Amino acid sequence: MPVRHLWDEIYQITTPTPFPVGDVHAYLLKADPLTLIDSGVGNKAGKEAMQAALAELGLQLHDIEQIVISHSHADHMGQVRWLQQASQARVLAHPRSCAKLADIAAYAQQAVVWIRTILSQAGVPADRLQKVQDFYRHIPQLAASVTVDQCITEGDRLEVGGHTWQVQYCPGHSADLNCFYDPRRRLLIASDHLLPHISSNALLEPPRSAESQRRRPLLEYWQSLERTASLSLDWVLPGHGELIHNPRLLLARRRQQRDRRLAAILTSLVPAPLTAWQIAQELFPHLAGVDVYLAISEVVGHMDMLIAQGQAQQIADDAFLYQRCS
Repeated sequence: MPVRHLWDEIYQITTPTPFPVGDVHAYLLKADPLTLIDSGVGNKAGKEAMQAALAELGLQLHDIEQIVISHSHADHMGQVRWLQQASQARVLAHPRSCAKLADIAAYAQQAVVWIRTILSQAGVPADRLQKVQDFYRHIPQLAASVTVDQCITEGDRLEVGGHTWQVQYCPGHSADLNCFYDPRRRLLIASDHLLPHISSNALLEPPRSAESQRRRPLLEYWQSLERTASLSLDWVLPGHGELIHNPRLLLARRRQQRDRRLAAILTSLVPAPLTAWQIAQELFPHLAGVDVYLAISEVVGHMDMLIAQGQAQQIADDAFLYQRCS
């Protein structure tokens, strides 16, 4: 897989994934300390691609001094334990990542139970649940547990090679997602916060033990995106796809897409109430496998927005059944 020199000390390393989103990017800051932001999937193909990329740059695994995890999805942190063991590098991640990363298998097991409950409450038929469960049971095969050495979040800074990267906490796609902003060069390493070719899924995910209610990830996501829109930015370095130049144009398109979807969902709620599954079937008529979970996340997120705007309501606390406000 290719290694691409972007700016000064910044290199983009691309490795394969088994997921529909395709290849994933990590970013190597070839400076002091030698820093890798994200890693790729922890399978054989991903590891071989990472080793080949480092070799192309005249480096070996043990040269890595610092590994920064943008968020705790397997395609972004799956290799971290392997890299950490080979290099003794320090690992940095958001505080919400720590418990999850410490025992990936336990988290996956918890997620399977919670997601099954959520999808059942959304009206998803039982025969559609198994493939979603199988997907999450497969995660520990692609990402090993990791001990985080330092927690980083909003207001923290990474000093690498004379450049200061400001940590921007951007929940939405994931509750533990950090971006990294260089205001002097007007760059943002954004991971999955902003992608050029698809809108990022604002995924439903299990609450932490201290949280009594589920997150409203799409509401969080748009709050994060509007903060990003306020930054002085020329380039966004995403986790997938091509570099994003002039991100304000992309953000404007994303707002238009959001508003069209909100209008379509609101229209579907006439004349009768609908479950999240019924709405999802109207929006995405050919759902299969784990896409069922992505679609329910999409629908519930947009319904959270319509409820916050006073245009719709959830009829029951224990069911994702919605009606339009009169």
